[in-house]
Amino acid sequence: MTTSLQTSGTGITPVYPLHEAPLPQTAWVDRQGDTWVPAGHTSEGELILACPEPLNEGDRGDGPSFPWTLGMVERSFGPLTARADVEERRLAEVDTEFLTLYGPDQAAWKRWQVETYLDAVTRVHAEFAPGVAA
Repeated sequence: MTTSLQTSGTGITPVYPLHEAPLPQTAWVDRQGDTWVPAGHTSEGELILACPEPLNEGDRGDGPSFPWTLGMVERSFGPLTARADVEERRLAEVDTEFLTLYGPDQAAWKRWQVETYLDAVTRVHAEFAPGVAA
């Protein structure tokens, strides 16, 4: 295993002003199901979020987006849940559904049952694939 000091070439970890820092990769889902993604930082360093594909067509607009900060989104549309947590919760629901339908012993499931289960899992993963609204 290598560390960042071993792989950076210079051994120096870059330090950024907060408004220029690399964006986190986390996306959030609000109470209405819209997905918010990092879109920059304010000059004070607060994270700005964007909702590139709102579920409600009326919320889509032309021109530059309002710079919604994380705090503003949380207050207006929260609670926010990390998108990965929403996907994990949905996968758990699929597991529960199929264990109830076909029984807890997955080794005893018939081939078509396994394929149906795997198709359902694949659909959940596809729903949360990058660039797809949750």
